[in-house]
Amino acid sequence: MPFMRGDSEAFEEILSEVDPADLPPGFDAKNVSEDFVYEPAKAKFIPAKLDKPDRIVLDTLRGLGATHFRVRYDGGYDEGFAHAEYLAFGDKQRPVEDVAAELAKSPMVEQVRKAAERERYNPYKEISDDLVARYALDSLAHTFASKLLGDGYGTGEYQLYGAFTADLVSGEIVDDPTAPQPDGM
Repeated sequence: MPFMRGDSEAFEEILSEVDPADLPPGFDAKNVSEDFVYEPAKAKFIPAKLDKPDRIVLDTLRGLGATHFRVRYDGGYDEGFAHAEYLAFGDKQRPVEDVAAELAKSPMVEQVRKAAERERYNPYKEISDDLVARYALDSLAHTFASKLLGDGYGTGEYQLYGAFTADLVSGEIVDDPTAPQPDGM
């Protein structure tokens, strides 16, 4: 996990409930503190394995020339959040709000709506085109965060924060060791 702060009481509880033989080597010697500790993370996404709405968004972004997607994340205990920040088009960065406004006027909106019709939960059903575009970008940000941090990121006996950049061409997702700590953490 990237910047992570453990809860020492929860850590002790885990140790008391699990047979030491079932713990990974050295787990019981981990030093849990109230300070955030950085652990680097890298991952890769495979476009063909993304769900259909995410693939549509990715293909649309690539078609527009987007090369990188910057995302911040935070969470802990029962929730994890991914916050899309900007997209890079070569050397130029564009805020996600600007890109969403452009996407809202594109065929991507109807494609995402149609693809999500078969989903058990369809957040795109009765919302504006602007919100479809924004939610679709947020969904892709969450998907990438889940690839980097695991499906349950931010849902453990810890708090975490950080940022990463997903390379939309190579599929590499690289955590940023210089990500600033959010206010209030």
